[in-house]
Amino acid sequence: MPQLDTLRTIAVALVLISHWLIENEFLHKLNLGIFGVTLFFVLSGFLISQILLKSRAIAEMKEQSMFHSVKQFYIRRFLRIFPVYYVTLIILYRYNIESIRDIFIWYVTYTQNIFIFLTNDWHGLLSHLWTLAVEEQFYLVWPFVILFIPKRFLFTSIIAIILIGPVSRTFLYWMYGDMGESFLFYVLTPACMDAFGLGALMAYYRINNKNAFDFKTLYSKLFIVLVFIFLVLLHDATGILYNTIGQLINYKMFQHFFYKLSISVICFYMVSKVSIGYTGFLKKIFENKVLIYLGKISYGLYLFHPYVHVMYKKAGLPSLSEHIYIRFAVYFIILVMISSVSWYILEKPINGLKRYFAYN
Repeated sequence: MPQLDTLRTIAVALVLISHWLIENEFLHKLNLGIFGVTLFFVLSGFLISQILLKSRAIAEMKEQSMFHSVKQFYIRRFLRIFPVYYVTLIILYRYNIESIRDIFIWYVTYTQNIFIFLTNDWHGLLSHLWTLAVEEQFYLVWPFVILFIPKRFLFTSIIAIILIGPVSRTFLYWMYGDMGESFLFYVLTPACMDAFGLGALMAYYRINNKNAFDFKTLYSKLFIVLVFIFLVLLHDATGILYNTIGQLINYKMFQHFFYKLSISVICFYMVSKVSIGYTGFLKKIFENKVLIYLGKISYGLYLFHPYVHVMYKKAGLPSLSEHIYIRFAVYFIILVMISSVSWYILEKPINGLKRYFAYN
């Protein structure tokens, strides 16, 4: 599914636009960073669930222990995620970025999202690492759900996981209030489970039907259009939707329940279309070699992007603060260079070791 790499490029681009073009008021209001992160989560839920479901089928066919699949899964995840992450942490510790030495234990243990919630603080240049904590916490639970729950309960479990997301966000808002405009309880893993669960739902159906959720029927296309319109209306906290129903219900709770869920559904649609594969003109775009390459190094692009401006400033290069789009281009070139070095020197060689830990 090579087109999925281009989708990774789109996801990381949305995050970069959100973080690097913050001066653009229109782009800032769009919350593109949330969209990019949610796209990553849906994509992860789809790919990880598909891998685990296929691994379960292999284990059942060969009458192997499911714990063999669990072991292989964690080794392969370790090889892909841990090395470059911990190298980055060592560098951050060395230069004590954002006083990380005082809170290092949270980042070493992948619990920084909980720390962000407890302290009600994004912690500056470390803020984006919350998504990696959510991913790892998801990985701690999900293999056991997919591999050990009886098949007759698997679909029900996936639906329950999807519902955990909006229900937990609504509950957390009810418990803790707004916590400012940043909605920091969104960083907790339960609040992200609808994205992972929708990805898993797609994988569940695709195992038996490659073209499940192809969104080719008129009704399915209309559904996505309506979800998008609903999302736009939800985004405006004092707009048409608020004026229509805001006097009847707690609109903030309504918004917390549906806003991120709607984004997840849109991302579900995007992952679905690309995993089947576009044809024609869109195929040429999504199979563009440059976009596919950027998708392959997207982990590095995401991991390193907050530190480019620090390195640029330390190098004593001319300020680009008044030229935001030139600055974006320059920063992006530097980021691609750093991420490429990481990919070829560290990530790709270590990732190649996964061939020794096949599921079969």
